[in-house]
Amino acid sequence: MDSLDIPEDRESRIGEIVVVGGTLAGWAAAARLAATFGRAVGVTVLETPQDAPAADGSGRVVALAPQVQGDLFDRLGLQEETWMRACSASFTLAVRYVNWRTGKAAHLSPHPLPGHAPDFFDRPFAALPECEEFPLSEFWRLRRSTGETVEPMDRACFREPPLLDALRSPRWLDGRAAVPYGWHADAELLTRLLRRTALQRFGVRTAQGMPLGADRDGDGMLTALCTTGGTRLAGDLFLDCTGPASLLLGGVLHEPFTAVAGHPLTDRTVTVSVPHDSAVAGIEPYGTATALPYGWAWHRPLPDRIGAGLVCASAWTDEEHAVRTLCALWGLRPGIADVRVHSSPAGAARRAWVHNCVALGPAARSADPLADDGLAGVLRQLGRLVRDFPDRRYLRAPADRFNRAAAADAAAAGDLAQLLYRAAPRADTPFWRAHRELPLSDALSACLEGHRAGLPPEPGETPLRTLLAALDPQGGPPPAALWHRTAARQAADAHFTRIRRQQRILLETLPSAQAYLHRLHTRRAPDARNEPARRTPAPPRPVTVA
Repeated sequence: MDSLDIPEDRESRIGEIVVVGGTLAGWAAAARLAATFGRAVGVTVLETPQDAPAADGSGRVVALAPQVQGDLFDRLGLQEETWMRACSASFTLAVRYVNWRTGKAAHLSPHPLPGHAPDFFDRPFAALPECEEFPLSEFWRLRRSTGETVEPMDRACFREPPLLDALRSPRWLDGRAAVPYGWHADAELLTRLLRRTALQRFGVRTAQGMPLGADRDGDGMLTALCTTGGTRLAGDLFLDCTGPASLLLGGVLHEPFTAVAGHPLTDRTVTVSVPHDSAVAGIEPYGTATALPYGWAWHRPLPDRIGAGLVCASAWTDEEHAVRTLCALWGLRPGIADVRVHSSPAGAARRAWVHNCVALGPAARSADPLADDGLAGVLRQLGRLVRDFPDRRYLRAPADRFNRAAAADAAAAGDLAQLLYRAAPRADTPFWRAHRELPLSDALSACLEGHRAGLPPEPGETPLRTLLAALDPQGGPPPAALWHRTAARQAADAHFTRIRRQQRILLETLPSAQAYLHRLHTRRAPDARNEPARRTPAPPRPVTVA
């Protein structure tokens, strides 16, 4: 034997993966895994009759974070322009939060704050700048405490807010990117694109039916799924991508699904598609989250329509009232508009990875959409699975690591959502007052204590502290250390000046989002002969039938 040869047990390799659920998460997982492992691993997707592109209740327009391009599309050989055209996609630079500080009736327009400023603030995808080992927001707190500025934190520390107001594109017309951005995309078109890519480029196979049960070995591992029609799908690793139905993890394996203490009380989502003529009204390069008396609403614009939704709690709002409220916000007629209602009680499976079954996204966790990072979260879980891809002899260690990471992600996301409800100064209805009474996690308690005491953020706290600075700009003194750091304050002053200058330049040079997207979606697609070469996918393999 050559000294470099390593003995291996070929029988212990994962050779077949079965993905249950032809959802957006399911086809993203199948395409990502097939692109990574090629011919070495076979991938089959079991498409069920209840599959839906937005089975997580997020509506028919999905928000995609900036990392989705690198984590998914680049790995599949899909250029940004190509998939945006295929999915009727638009840009989003930020989330704009409207009426989270004023307790009034449901309205999409900002209410006036004391002093008559409109009640909204922005959370851009761009990272909060740092200066001399401190987030720039801490220097803003210092300037605010001394009366040097009354400018809101987002306007002082980020370049993006004026671009949102002016409906600017994040790219110049020559294609160069000016600021970080994500996308809004048609969920159904995106699912179809990923399905087509997985089948045609990477040899993924399909089967149709519902999982009825499973064959298991003496250790409890799944060996084959039994489906309607009598088909049995053999596999070594099974992924549950069936959304809240959790057909495999919850339905076949009966993994307990429990409520998460302290997390938001919302449990119902209502969605609708709103016609929109961007050529007349322009297109907002951001998503919006608007607080309501008994929940909150969102809207995500595409070039030809807007995906809108409403999140509420059944304890205070019945289904009829939720539908009427959403329709009233957009001038639609209940009973005429195609409104869809989803039940989505917050909670999580005890474990996302059980034996050789891994549940991704809402199949393992249901959360208030404020706490759900959608496809980006699924891709982060897939990245862990690929990096720690198991051998059948050693499943426990990667499963334990995956479950710890999934629990930590869920806790961090839940803290962010709870902070929005808890730190919002409004307490005008039982819904908002009830959220003030929910118990806080240790991490969120420490974050709030640090904010009130004037301590700088701990590592990982920056997203929470950025929201706190917007919701509670008067709360908490600046870090005491900054009073003694003259050079750091001067550097921060220069940074604030630089941001204002960059805001002016970008406003003068960037096109409108509508102009850029019209050009993108109407010009002829690039000649395939000029596209970069892609590897030849493995030929389709027949479905394994035990």
